[in-house]
Amino acid sequence: MATRPPDASRLATLVHVARHGSLTGAAQAMGVTTSAVSQQMSALEAECGVSLIERQSRGVTLTGDGLVLLEHAEQVVRHLDETQATMAQLSGALAGRVRVASIASAAAALILPASRVLATTAPAVTMSVSTLEPSASLDALIDGTIDLALIDVYDHVPIAMPSQLLVEDVLTEPLVLVASRESAIPTRATLSRLKDERWVIPPAHAACGAATRHACRSAGFEPDVVWETDDLLLLVAAASRGEGIALLPRLAVADSVAPVRLRRLVDPVLTRRLQVVTRHTTARRPIARALIDAIHHVARAARTGHRPPV
Repeated sequence: MATRPPDASRLATLVHVARHGSLTGAAQAMGVTTSAVSQQMSALEAECGVSLIERQSRGVTLTGDGLVLLEHAEQVVRHLDETQATMAQLSGALAGRVRVASIASAAAALILPASRVLATTAPAVTMSVSTLEPSASLDALIDGTIDLALIDVYDHVPIAMPSQLLVEDVLTEPLVLVASRESAIPTRATLSRLKDERWVIPPAHAACGAATRHACRSAGFEPDVVWETDDLLLLVAAASRGEGIALLPRLAVADSVAPVRLRRLVDPVLTRRLQVVTRHTTARRPIARALIDAIHHVARAARTGHRPPV
């Protein structure tokens, strides 16, 4: 039997293994080798004096003893995270790196300008940025592999938000109709009058594609999809050449890449919300707060049509 508390880092490894259901998945989330995870689990089992996982052909499952220990391990990891946040808050240090995941359009419109704001307001704070879809960003937040996510939520396409995450609304923007400059679509368009148009839209599994399809069906028709891709630059290029029309968030329309005409959709009015998501403890860290404040600063400038000072 164990005579001393298990090592905290090994307990954290157990939490990752349980979340991913495999040693390889845990290793990828932790940024280490599968062999290192296996060694950590073996050492934890030796510390506890019981078997914690059962290795199977497609991963691992926790034993009964493993499930009991997991409850305590999750509490330890949470307390360590809270302790780290408190220490950072007490020190007030504005230096370090924030790991960010963002949808591509928001990374271009908000994260890039926010990095320039940080260069002035908190020059010792840096970022590492990866582009991920919202669901993947939320998983990475829970795993602890990123500190902050910038996600989008479309009308009629809700996202389940885990209770341990903190959400701040950043910006709400309209979805606009994107068409070629020669298009005869009226300036203030209603969706029901576009039933005979061809459409270039993201796939149904993408939130924007799902929102477009839902809106069209609510207006009484199935969109005639001729181009389907999650590459928004390609969608804008296709629309500019008269291949079809698209319904996209305004910040996602790269009209500098291809000449297009934007039309306001007045019935229905559809929007997407950009949100910053963090763990509650991460939001208390000064370096994370500095970045969040910079993002809000850029968003306010975007709402008023002005660029932030750099």
